[in-house]
Order: sequence, then C-alpha cells, then structure tokens
Amino acid sequence: MDQNAYTDGSYRALNPDWHATDSDWKSERIAAILTSNSVEFHSCVEVGCGAGQVLAQLAQRLPGRRYTGYDISADAASLWRAAPQTVSYRVGDFTAADESCDLLLLIDVFEHIEDYMGFLRKLATRARWFVFHIPLEMHMSALLRDRQLHARRQVGHLHYFSRATALATLEDTGYRIVKAEYTCLSQETQEGRRPLTRLANVFRTATQAVSVDLAAKVLGGYSLLVLCSSGRSSGPAARPDITTT
Repeated sequence: MDQNAYTDGSYRALNPDWHATDSDWKSERIAAILTSNSVEFHSCVEVGCGAGQVLAQLAQRLPGRRYTGYDISADAASLWRAAPQTVSYRVGDFTAADESCDLLLLIDVFEHIEDYMGFLRKLATRARWFVFHIPLEMHMSALLRDRQLHARRQVGHLHYFSRATALATLEDTGYRIVKAEYTCLSQETQEGRRPLTRLANVFRTATQAVSVDLAAKVLGGYSLLVLCSSGRSSGPAARPDITTT
C-alpha cells in the first residue's frame, strides 16, 4: 500500500471505520498496563490516532488528564466524534510539532512507517512514558500462507515483527522496556468471529497452555503491548517478563 493511501481515500475505502470497533478493547488493555505499573501522567498524546476512539475511551477510563490525538489523515479526522472535554485532535505530524508530553501512545502504528527506526528515534525523547501495541506477523502460519501480503495490501503494514524483533527495535531506538504483554484480540473478543478463527483459537488456547511463545511463533494472531520509559535515564534496562491473559 502506498503511503499516500492514508490521505487520498484509499485506506478508508478498505477500512471504513478505521478499526474503531477494536477501540474499547485496546483502551482497556492500555489502561490496565498503565495502572498495574503505577504510571503517573498528566498529558498524553496518541500518534496515529485514526478514528480517535482509543483516546476518547482511555480518557473515560483514566479521567483528569489532558489527551491529544494526532493523525496525518483528513479521512481519519472525518471520523472524530464528540469526546470528553479533556480530549482534542489535530491533523498533522507529531514528529514535526514542538510538543512533548508525559505519555506517548503508538497503537498499531510504526509497522506502517517506511523509515520506522528513524521515526521511533525522533519520538524517543518526546515523553517520559510510552505504550506501544505491535502486531506480531512473523510466525510460521503467516510465512507458509504469505499472510504478510494481505497485511500489506489491506492495512498498509510494511514491516513484520516477532516478539524478539519488536523488543529489539524499541531498545535499538532508545526506549527502556518496562513491561511487555502478549495480547490476542480474537481470543479476548470472541463475538462475531468467523468459524475458522474460532477453530484457530481452540488450537491457540491448547498451545499457549504449554507456551504462549510457541503459540505466537507457530499459530500467530498475537500482538505485543509494551510499556517503555525514556531511555535518557542511566542504568541498564532489564529485560521484561512477557505475559499473556
């Protein structure tokens, strides 16, 4: 998918709701990782906020903070709806803005960016805390079926990660990993799933009872939710525990 797809209407034609149906689940997971790790913040920016619903629902779950969503796409902006008064949205490129914040969210974003490592390095000094959600599309099932091509054509993913390469990318671009958790949208939100997805979830459940790493590497369907702090502080970064629900 061409990078112009986000501004010329092509992306919205393929994804009319800009994935807003997943927003409640995503905001719940983000709020949980912030709360369980006692992350305090007053200002939050989401880069690539899309339809804006993740941010709006996070503001309801964690009120009393200031939230700002950025997206380069006017198509996405046309989906922005009324949100709590503490939430605002801007059409623009946050990497070019003169703004910092306490917490920066990148939820299913940097796999879309051509120069993703340069993009991450630009953001690494713009906040104290960071939350990433990263699809893990490098697994045996995807490789056997060339599913990366579907992700490329349908949702514009240009880069494909495993757990190991996702975490290495963050470390190499200046982030200190605090916590990383597997997520599996199709398991956690079963309603409306196709029969084949439900069948795959049976095998995922059985396999992750032995090892969630094995399930992610063989069957796929997982993403990684990662809490990071700014890499500017001194001292070695500890490797995170990887958990799943």
